Amino acid sequence: MYTLSPARVLALLALYAALLVVIWLLKPGVETAERKTFLVVGGLWAATVFVGNYLLYLAGLMSFLPWLANFLHTFLWIGGCLTLLYLGVREEHSLVVQFVAFATFSLVVKYAERLLFGTWELDHFLHVFRGNFAYVLGWSLADGLYPPITLYGLRFLGRRVPGLVVL
Repeated sequence: MYTLSPARVLALLALYAALLVVIWLLKPGVETAERKTFLVVGGLWAATVFVGNYLLYLAGLMSFLPWLANFLHTFLWIGGCLTLLYLGVREEHSLVVQFVAFATFSLVVKYAERLLFGTWELDHFLHVFRGNFAYVLGWSLADGLYPPITLYGLRFLGRRVPGLVVL
């Protein structure tokens, strides 16, 4: 059973804010030249993952995320926080370090959402690895792919969308 009370939502928002403080140490704001990049990258990730989470649920590869939990996770966490993290680490750190950072942040967030809302409860990852730990860890490792996907996605979009800051 899912538990999305106002107090639990506020607790999750407090965690997002605390992690944002850590991210802010790497990227203390979005520079004017990067605003369009931030909005395009964050918006694309948020919208596609929001829909993708539901489609993966229908396919039996993800547990159901209640709409509010899915919105918070995809638009605030992935679209906002992870995009800011990406802009903060993409020039200074290798893709391996970025992968580890994204996977670690995602593991923390997924377990918090699991504890607060009862979500992320499936007992397998892609029907291959068994157990809830494998499920949460598998999707956290998948989130570690955010940096390389974004790097190459921005290179593709940069040829078609003027004003994006592309490396």
